Order: sequence, then C-alpha cells, then structure tokens
Amino acid sequence: MQRLLTLLALGLLGCAPTSNGTCTDGTRNGEESDVDCGGPACSPCELTLACLTHSDCTSVVCARRVCVSPSCLDGTRNGEETDVDCGATCAPCSENRACVSGPDCESAVCIGQRCAAPSCSDLQRNGRETDLDCGGDCAPCPLGAGCGRNADCADGACRDAQCVERCAVPLLACGNTCVDPRVDPENCGGCGLVCPPGGLCDQSSCQGLSCPSGTHACGPACVGDDDVLNCGACGNVCNPGEACVANQCRLNCSAGQTACGGQCVRTATDPGHCGGCGQPCQGGEVCASGLCVPSACAPPLALCALGTICVDPRFDPDNCGGCGVVCPAVPQATRVCDDQICSRTACTPGFADCNGALADGCEAQLVNDPMNCGMCGRVCLGGPCANNNCS
Repeated sequence: MQRLLTLLALGLLGCAPTSNGTCTDGTRNGEESDVDCGGPACSPCELTLACLTHSDCTSVVCARRVCVSPSCLDGTRNGEETDVDCGATCAPCSENRACVSGPDCESAVCIGQRCAAPSCSDLQRNGRETDLDCGGDCAPCPLGAGCGRNADCADGACRDAQCVERCAVPLLACGNTCVDPRVDPENCGGCGLVCPPGGLCDQSSCQGLSCPSGTHACGPACVGDDDVLNCGACGNVCNPGEACVANQCRLNCSAGQTACGGQCVRTATDPGHCGGCGQPCQGGEVCASGLCVPSACAPPLALCALGTICVDPRFDPDNCGGCGVVCPAVPQATRVCDDQICSRTACTPGFADCNGALADGCEAQLVNDPMNCGMCGRVCLGGPCANNNCS
C-alpha cells in the first residue's frame, strides 16, 4: 500500500520515472547517445552528433564518439563499398573479399561476388603480368606485347617495354632492321650512331675519333664507361632497372631497396628477405620495418600479396596506391612511388626526358640526338649531333 501511494504521488507531481525517455522530448535521456537520437529506440544521429556505436549514426560511422562521414579508412563497410574499406570508389578489394564486378577487385576478376586471385587465363592483365595473361609469373609474351625484362618475351628481347625480334649475334636490332654495328656507318656501335659524312665505321667506332679517359668510342660519340646502352661494349644494352658498373650490367635498386638473388627487394617489408637477404619470416608473420611480426597492419600500412606482406602504399613501387599496383620500369631512371603516384628519379647523366612521358622514361640521349642535341629542343638543322653539339 505504501509503494502504491508513493507512485501515485510521483505521478501527481509529473515525476513518473521512464526507462528510455522519449525520442521527441528535446532532452538526452534514456539510452540516447545525443538529444532524441541514437540508442536502440531512437533514430540514428546526424553527422557531428554524439554516438557510442556505429548504429547510432545515419552514416553508420562512429569515430571517437562522434558521427562522421564514411571513408575508405574507417574500418566499416558503408557507402558504396562492396567490403570493408574497399570496392566501388575505394581501393580494389583483395582476394576472397566481397565484390559486385571486376573493377572492385585487385585482380579485376569477380566470381560469385568474391574477388578471385590473379591467374594466367582470366583474360585480365593482373598480378605480375606484363601483358594480358603473359609475362611475369605467366608464360612469356609474344612479339609486340608488353614486357619488363628479356625473360618476359617468348622469342626475342625486351626493348622500350615491348617484346621485339632478337637479331643473331653480332647483329643488332635497330627499329625493325637487323644491322651490323661493327661496320654500319648509320649505326656505328649502336642504333642511330651516325658517322660524319664520308666517314667509315670500323670495329664499332668511326675512324679518327679519340676519346678521353673514362669513356670509349661508340659510333661518332664518346660514351662513358657507365653507359647502360653500351656497357662493356658498344651496343650492349642493360635490361630495364640495371646500371652499368665496372663494364657489367647490374641491378640498380632504388632507395630503400636491396639486391637479393637477382632482384630488388625491400628488406623492410619483404617476408622472404626481412631485415636482410635470405631472412624469411615464419608462417602467420609479415615483415614490417625489417622485423617479422604477426600478420596485421595498422594504417597507413596495408596487407598485400594475398596477406603475406605489410607495405606502405604511399611509397611502395610494387603496391603504389593499392595492393598489386606495380609502377613499370622507367628507362634511364629508377621508378618510384611518390604519395601513391608512380614517378621516377632523376635521369641517368647524358639522358633527358624531353617528351614528358613516363612510359619511355628519359628517352633522349643528348650526346647524339639531332632533335635534342646537348639539351631538350635543340635541333640540328641539316647535320648530325656529336658530343652534345651540332656539327
């Protein structure tokens, strides 16, 4: 009887207790996360209002107890994403994650609403392929297809990122023609190295040419002993990514990379060479900052290569802006990833990027290019370019 009288008294005074308040009383009460919103009973809150869980927000994103706009780094599947923080307008999703169509996936292949692993028969250029379903880890490519090294080509050589016909030694492929650089005055010592009018080509050098120490004659020009187009001998071209050191072509690894077993690797992130060449991580580990750690990456790092390596997609040329986005080799320079955009280092001395195209790198050899003689845009009218000067 006393409890009943107490409740009646509270009711008369307008103080009847409530369990959740109401969603329209202009007061934050009950289980609301902000005034009249959030919680299990009220509608979700708008942006900038308080929240406790993602479900408290119309954006379905609660960060530091405030409703914020969806993003591709919020750890939640929202907006048009097909999976958590990937797909649609976000970065492509890795293998086995949800998708709607090919562009949602790193491999560009969506099967059964799941991203498939790259393969050599999926009719997509993905993984480490240099062209459609060939090169890299797949079978070598035919003539005319894209490539990054000679091994990517089935029958020929890789030149200017394209598989071309290989000429029988000692002939050299210049354009679509095989020439003998030992005696050809139009290609003396290398393609396009033209001897002066009336000059003869003997043993890959124009007669009468005397070169200073540290250089050697190739056609009408003196080239450095570190020339990647004439490494150790006129016309001996190093593969993309290699430098000419002591008359031998060697890997020219970019900053942060180390030559291990004939390839450039990042010992800071490579699980096969973590912290140094030949130091593999164990199963269930990734390489982060040169140390083998459990397979988990915190932003801005990302877990790539089917969950086996932890990389920084802002600066990793093999995962530039996203997993598997490989920056191609840049002739006469070194490829780099600059804030998720493929770029290059400075040109090799003696070369310049006169057309501004990244694909062909530093395409102009200033020492003998009659269209860019000694500098970009200097054209030799009616005569050749030799030693950086129009003759």
